Amino acid sequence: MGVEMTSVESKPRVILLETGGFGGIHNYTHALADGLADCQVELAFLTTERYELEDHPCRFELMRLLRREVYWRTLRRVWRVFRSFKPDILHVQSFIAPRKDLVLLLLCRMLRIKVVLTVHNILPHEVRPFERALYFLYYRLAQGLILHSDLNRQRLREMVPELEDGRLHVIPHGNSDQFRHLETSREEARRRLNLPQDATIALFFGSVRPYKGLDLLIEAMPSVVSACPRALLVVAGHVEVGNQAEYEAQIAGLGIEPEKVLQRYGYLANEDMICYVCAADLVVLPYREIYQSGVVFLAYSFGRAVLATRVGSFPETVEDGRSGWLVDPENVEELSQALVSVLSDPDKLRQVGDYARHLSDTQYSWSDIARQTEDVYRRAVEDT
Repeated sequence: MGVEMTSVESKPRVILLETGGFGGIHNYTHALADGLADCQVELAFLTTERYELEDHPCRFELMRLLRREVYWRTLRRVWRVFRSFKPDILHVQSFIAPRKDLVLLLLCRMLRIKVVLTVHNILPHEVRPFERALYFLYYRLAQGLILHSDLNRQRLREMVPELEDGRLHVIPHGNSDQFRHLETSREEARRRLNLPQDATIALFFGSVRPYKGLDLLIEAMPSVVSACPRALLVVAGHVEVGNQAEYEAQIAGLGIEPEKVLQRYGYLANEDMICYVCAADLVVLPYREIYQSGVVFLAYSFGRAVLATRVGSFPETVEDGRSGWLVDPENVEELSQALVSVLSDPDKLRQVGDYARHLSDTQYSWSDIARQTEDVYRRAVEDT
């Protein structure tokens, strides 16, 4: 089943597996697949019937075969794909069913298909006790593990000490150039979203979950709007974990005027997400914890500076004072002071945003990321 490669010139046959069909990891996988189209790889992208980027150019074989159904039926579909495509490598971006996919990895072992995992999150943010051991087993079974920062590599080694260095590869998260055609001016974006043209807008966007610290950002806002009368916080995204009413009650309890914190809750289609970023002056990530976030690279792609906390890989991707600013996590006073300083200096915001775009175009380009990923494939195939 898995084809033995006999020379460097041989093209590894790779199936990229992404099971969401929408959202950040889906966008990441589509961009990676597009970059790999220029590499010496035979690639197929296996995903769900729902495919949010169906209108985007597709320079790779796309298999929209997965459905919401009994796990064993899905596994039979995967088995048929394995038989027809005959992959050397299964590159997992997201599992079919994280609590059951030990079966999938054992099937790959039986068929001599090497497994590469992109470890977007070492563990789920709302992890259950038994899931830790399961994820660590998955990492032991894989021939290659891709992480997005040196810190995450170090953290994984501490959690699973027996992992060999040669199986761990640090490859940065890529930019969001695939959405550049949606870019518009700040003025036009604000017009579309009915946002004030004269405001200085700080944006919190994406799925809302407790670890992302929206409550801390709201707590900082009374001081911010007092010092910066033109400051406006826009919250746009779906409350995935928690309760929207809790944030609304917090805003009311702090006496913040409704026009100073605009809440736009609900799932953001890519067009809307880009529009909000284009309308903003600053993207804020007041996270309590993180492994890596695609929000930073999305902001960079559209020339927006970020204000983030010193957690996870943010210190590696946010150049303090150059592409954004860093503050300590769960420090509302420091967050408030930083917001006041940043939002009071529009020229500095534009300068830092321009440098962020430069980083997006260079350090986080997909062509280089794809070449590094191709090298991981070759190493995995050579691993006996």
